[in-house]
Amino acid sequence: MALSRTSLETAIHEKIRSSGLRLTMPRRAICSVLSAHEEEFLTTSEILSAVEMNGLAIDPSTVYRTLDDFAEIGLVHHIHLGSQPGQWHLTVDHDHQHLVCESCGRTTLVPTIEIEPLFEVLRRSYGFHASLHHFAILGTCADCEPSDGHPHG
Repeated sequence: MALSRTSLETAIHEKIRSSGLRLTMPRRAICSVLSAHEEEFLTTSEILSAVEMNGLAIDPSTVYRTLDDFAEIGLVHHIHLGSQPGQWHLTVDHDHQHLVCESCGRTTLVPTIEIEPLFEVLRRSYGFHASLHHFAILGTCADCEPSDGHPHG
């Protein structure tokens, strides 16, 4: 993201308010953690720990509810990176898909518009409306590409 941390937090706060949600102290604390980590993936436990390190005690259920509220307004996505626990990812001003290398863990962000043709094939050919934000696309990056020539690793 090209925004400074302060600008990013302001954008997050504006999105929350414009969606009709109140900007409570727990929401502000979670926003602060998310903006500090921008494009990183964070588990709920990591978010809770970071909030507590910033000096605010929040019940874990409040964190879960807040993140669910944020997901409903498109502020975060809850995704799974392979067999790891679900993680949260900030998505304030753009929409993208994640390509995650199963060998080195590198994540590449791909604008949704670039993979929209895949969504269209699934809709047209199979009558299926995919929601790929919940999962990353796993595979192998060019640097870790299998050397045996087998396309599936």
